[in-house]
Amino acid sequence: MNTPPSEKHLGFLVNDVARLVRRAFDHRGQTCGLTRAQWQVLAYLFHNQGSNQASVAEALDVEPITLSRHIDRLEAMGYVARVPDPADRRARRLHLTESVSPLLDQMKVIGNQVIDTALEGISPDEAEVLIRLLSKMRCNMASRGVDAIVIDPICDGERPNPATKDLAAKDPAAKKLTTKNFATKIPQKA
Repeated sequence: MNTPPSEKHLGFLVNDVARLVRRAFDHRGQTCGLTRAQWQVLAYLFHNQGSNQASVAEALDVEPITLSRHIDRLEAMGYVARVPDPADRRARRLHLTESVSPLLDQMKVIGNQVIDTALEGISPDEAEVLIRLLSKMRCNMASRGVDAIVIDPICDGERPNPATKDLAAKDPAAKKLTTKNFATKIPQKA
């Protein structure tokens, strides 16, 4: 007989904690007038300026047409600019504008508040162990072709995804997009 996973099942816990963190971020972020999907686009572009829409859609796991609508709205708000790609006249690269800086600062504050809430009762050492273990799990999944190339001090060096191994050779801008450094800041409790 099939029984649902218990609440202590690792897969359930990882998914449920992520859901609760997203919900808390959504609740606190409503004051900024953006959806979570728009926040995700801004956060991704903050770390990956000059990405093309296809790369952003793949990284955020959304359909290109859905991302295009998000970009249209963010561009209308003055937060994102589509810049012609010098290597391909048909392509556009996405860049954040200066006017989004105060919003990004606000987003960092909200994100830190949410993580501080999630880590209540957890020592900095325990948080360090949690981050290290979750990073190892991510490396394990990425090494199975679930994500692009992962470079993480916790992984044993680079673990390429065979589907994207030639991407950087074809497009120098893609090298930055397919190589991720997952350094994570641990909030310090006062």
